[in-house]
Amino acid sequence: MQKRLTKSPDKILAGVFGGIANYFGFDPAWVRIIGAAVILFTGIFPGIALYIIAAMVMPEPGASSPKAEKHNTDYQTGRPNSIDRDFTKTDDENKESDSKDNE
Repeated sequence: MQKRLTKSPDKILAGVFGGIANYFGFDPAWVRIIGAAVILFTGIFPGIALYIIAAMVMPEPGASSPKAEKHNTDYQTGRPNSIDRDFTKTDDENKESDSKDNE
């Protein structure tokens, strides 16, 4: 099974640094110290903003990944989606071949 980057179950704040440490196989204490130093020395706001974004994006451990939705219509044109169409043909040619298939 492929390894996934998830939040740490033994979290201190949101589990971001612990999850990064678990993913790369580092000691979580060192990753947290280095992360705090990077936040302090590069300016507080950008580091905290990146941490908050990572906390929102990283899934909880054991969470399943979201499935892609299959839509029956194109959201821009409203026409039905069809995977078995020949996209090298024009719409008129596709309609002719569809009518021949139905006969």
